[in-house]
Amino acid sequence: MKEIQFKTVSSVNKQMKKMKRNPATLRWLWLISLAGIALIIAMVTHFFINEPPIIQGDLQRNVPYKKDHYLDIYFPTKKTHARSPILLYMHGGAWVTGKKEAINFNRIHGAVNKLRDMGFTVISPDYTLARNGNSPFPDCVQDGFDAIQWVVHHADSLNLDTTSFGLIGESAGAHISMLLAFAPPSRFDREHKKTDIDYVVDIYGPTDLHRLYHRPEIDSLSAFLATLPSPINKRLDLPKLLFGFDPKADSIKTAHFMSLYSPVRFLTDDNVPPVLMIHGDKDHIVPVKQSIVLKTHLDSFSIPNQLKILEGVCHGFIGIDNEEKAALQHWIVDFIENHYKDE
Repeated sequence: MKEIQFKTVSSVNKQMKKMKRNPATLRWLWLISLAGIALIIAMVTHFFINEPPIIQGDLQRNVPYKKDHYLDIYFPTKKTHARSPILLYMHGGAWVTGKKEAINFNRIHGAVNKLRDMGFTVISPDYTLARNGNSPFPDCVQDGFDAIQWVVHHADSLNLDTTSFGLIGESAGAHISMLLAFAPPSRFDREHKKTDIDYVVDIYGPTDLHRLYHRPEIDSLSAFLATLPSPINKRLDLPKLLFGFDPKADSIKTAHFMSLYSPVRFLTDDNVPPVLMIHGDKDHIVPVKQSIVLKTHLDSFSIPNQLKILEGVCHGFIGIDNEEKAALQHWIVDFIENHYKDE
């Protein structure tokens, strides 16, 4: 063993001597090392400059709310209520990716911090994603209802006000949030009593899956995927991942699926809360038409709503400038402040 170690050290020494005789190699090593260090410093600096909720105040992480599912609880940074109003955050990720920790890296954490300063408790649960050919539906919606039920059951120990309960979500998370607010739990095989939701903040969420699916872009994507090798095709075929079957093979089953999981289908003039919609007009993933359609339905039922459209902004708020980003925080905070129920 000692002989082997000696040879290894000797080999390393020889390599070092060669590198010393080759200044160009050393320069590249130093540049790569410096670039790596600079990247780490930039990430850490960005993290702290943007003051993510995770570094503010008290929180509990990875609290189990059902088997194999967890949530994070961001408690108020200032106590302004006898019992804290509740805001449930649902992360995005196209139902196939994303984490509950995304609340710390998105472009709305300024609003989250402000709301915690106003005495709100913000709760971020994980939920079922598409995996191994299995659709995330209906599990992801059931997870949302179960997370709400867990919060209600633990409200006393957490000093939460269940009469003041709001939802906010991004993209797929906004879609789930709207289903939680608009649909009865029984529609998704959950028998517990529906919790009254005071408001929903929908950030570029899909609202009508029929319109979302039946687009030329989807057909173009499907045609492109068909040209790829089978293993790659299966991994990238988003419609099949989400439906859990080939939507083109069974039009009746597909139509039923899209109706069941389209939030606009559950709108009535009874027990639907006010909705704030925020969308970029250059969003090619979830077109702004999805929010316009929702607004049209909400208006038809005289449900209070606001639609904020960001010009030249894509999905994920790509292309947003600092002024618009600041306005975004105010829109969210002002809407919630005007619609939550105080004790």
